[in-house]
Amino acid sequence: MNIQITRLSNTLGAEITGVDLNADDDAAFAEINAAYLEHQVLCIRDQNLDPESLVTFSERFGVVEPHDNLKFTLAQQPKILVLSNDVDEDGNQIGVIDAGDAWHTDHSFKTHPANCTILYSLKNPSQGGVTDFTNMYAAYDALSDDMKARIANLRGRHSISKLKNKRVQISGAREDAVEFYKRQEKAIPDVDHPLVRTHPVTGRKSLYCSPRFTVGIVGLDEDEGDALLDELIAHSIKPEFRYSHHWRDSDVVMWDNRCVNHRATGGYEYPDIRHLYRTTVEGGPTE
Repeated sequence: MNIQITRLSNTLGAEITGVDLNADDDAAFAEINAAYLEHQVLCIRDQNLDPESLVTFSERFGVVEPHDNLKFTLAQQPKILVLSNDVDEDGNQIGVIDAGDAWHTDHSFKTHPANCTILYSLKNPSQGGVTDFTNMYAAYDALSDDMKARIANLRGRHSISKLKNKRVQISGAREDAVEFYKRQEKAIPDVDHPLVRTHPVTGRKSLYCSPRFTVGIVGLDEDEGDALLDELIAHSIKPEFRYSHHWRDSDVVMWDNRCVNHRATGGYEYPDIRHLYRTTVEGGPTE
């Protein structure tokens, strides 16, 4: 294979061409993994994967997590979550519609948040559907020395529940959303993580908070914690830290949740279809 790696922006992201992810090629994987650690977000073009092949590729990075939302896992491969605004012949949703509409890093509400998330794009709408990414290494590096010292030993509280989070709204597109988040609250307790996270492989520090899952700062009262979180979040999404991905059919896009935040931007409606498969690879402790 003749793998080509091209930067997608000045801050993060790279495009990879000339590789077939169906192939059991250790040398190609080594190049992909090195690019993943360097560029944080990868877009691997022109793939043709069945569900088993997507899971097999994902498992090269670690254990693929089971999904919390069992309603929209793929029937023949439950390690895959379907993200889609399409419906079946009876008009029922076939996938998650409102996934990731606020800035976040995947599964930070867990004790061991996700390592990487991998999306395989099967169909894209004629407009919209862009995914935004922001480089949390760069966001941390750009903080003042005083701010770095202030947050060095602070911990954020992370919650899966939108019912606890004043920074996000519950989408009207999700059926039974309130009941869903009540069940999630009971099943998944809140967890604390450091605001400054050290990557276990690269050793680099990144800012580790998001409006979707970080609901407070341990040891600070609500007003002080909210003000600090708002300042850090606003800083983290400055344009100079960001890359916006415009999807093509057959893209495989993956990102490092240990140093990247992302969001879906919407901008499309049924019957203009967006349909993707998602796998999520388990990570380790945040400190």
